[in-house]
Amino acid sequence: MTTHQNGCEDVARWRGTIDQTLTAISGGFGARSGPLGAAMAEAALARGKRFRGTLILLAGAATGEVCPTLVDIACALELAHTASLVFDDLPCMDNASTRRGQATTHVAHGEARAILAGIALVTESLNLLAVTPGAEPATRARLVAILAGALGPAGLCAGQDLDLHAPKSPDGVVREHDLKTGALFAAGFEMFAVFRGLPAGQTAALIELGLLLGRVFQSYDDLLDVMEDGDAAAARPRRGLLAANTASRAAAHYNRLREQLYSALSDCPFDAAPLAWYTATVLPDVAPRAA
Repeated sequence: MTTHQNGCEDVARWRGTIDQTLTAISGGFGARSGPLGAAMAEAALARGKRFRGTLILLAGAATGEVCPTLVDIACALELAHTASLVFDDLPCMDNASTRRGQATTHVAHGEARAILAGIALVTESLNLLAVTPGAEPATRARLVAILAGALGPAGLCAGQDLDLHAPKSPDGVVREHDLKTGALFAAGFEMFAVFRGLPAGQTAALIELGLLLGRVFQSYDDLLDVMEDGDAAAARPRRGLLAANTASRAAAHYNRLREQLYSALSDCPFDAAPLAWYTATVLPDVAPRAA
């Protein structure tokens, strides 16, 4: 069997595990308010790569058994990420009408319910970690603290605020990327390291890997705006990387970061080849002319 076939099967397996678990979890979202639960479940179960969670389960498989707590960590990341998308799509932010091939939450369910659904998805992500089996109480508390820190005023919320309001410079955009996107990737790897009991040095290296992954991921996301065809893409205001760089410089910057990422993956304390393969499929090389 080829590496490609192995990689596809592994990714499909762990993505399926996440989807099944999220489906089971979402069954309880509407216990008190059916419409709120429907909005939450629709957002959480929308078609997506489950990139953040799948990376954690690939890392788990590379270091031993993928146990229920690692699955809960992966699903908590996905719920938190989904909440961030619900907020990001609101009219006061990106004002997006579609996400993952369907109407955004505020379009389908109204702005008020979308805000409540986003808040509830965050609380569900933290609760999932607080009650996860197979972890000691102190470890569960540490997992909750890590994810909460990544989402709050020292993480994603700060990054989104800077993205919307701060003056743009190359260094400032890197800071935004670290907070808006890298913090959640870093939190995933830190939670993985804490649960696995990795030494402090290895944990710190994985946190740095998460931040670097966030820079690459967000840089690619920024580049997609100019890689798309059509007048709508040309007319869209440039944010993030493209607000402080030309398209060609942004593409070159992305490719440099991408090389750094694969170098960091090769230095992982475990066999990260499956993570590197999957990352390459999600974050492909970008030719300068394409941007």
